[in-house]
Amino acid sequence: MAEKKNIAERVMEIAVPVAQELGLSVWDVFYGKEGQNMIMRITIDKPEGIGIQDCEKMSRAVDPMIDAENLTTASYSFEVSSPGLGRRIHTEEQFRLWTGKPVLVRLVREDADHIREYRGELSDSSREQFSVITEDGTKTFSKSDVAYVKADDDNDI
Repeated sequence: MAEKKNIAERVMEIAVPVAQELGLSVWDVFYGKEGQNMIMRITIDKPEGIGIQDCEKMSRAVDPMIDAENLTTASYSFEVSSPGLGRRIHTEEQFRLWTGKPVLVRLVREDADHIREYRGELSDSSREQFSVITEDGTKTFSKSDVAYVKADDDNDI
């Protein structure tokens, strides 16, 4: 598992400057198993949104650079995609960027109130915890108790 993390970190180091040259940012890099296949996915973003042309440009620019690094001998599928709706939020930078926006928090297990999901506005965060303003007030969560946090921008409410 440590190898996978190191590969994703190295791909991030390669991808960020390439994305910046193209007027993009890297939201996330994933390297791991999905089903029976290994996937290397770079998720890119920009304020006005990502189109297929952006994904193509990024893929063409960064793929040869990743190949040249010989990061793994394993066979994998390479993808460049947009974060889309409901993007996962997990790094400190992503929490910072998403502050003031709606999120869905899924806990690993129910809390003392027997609730496992919360919706609200991300209000602040630190390395260990973050707070969300919900309809019932502000809730603070330990990141270790959270299964995931994702943008709550895919609702028709």
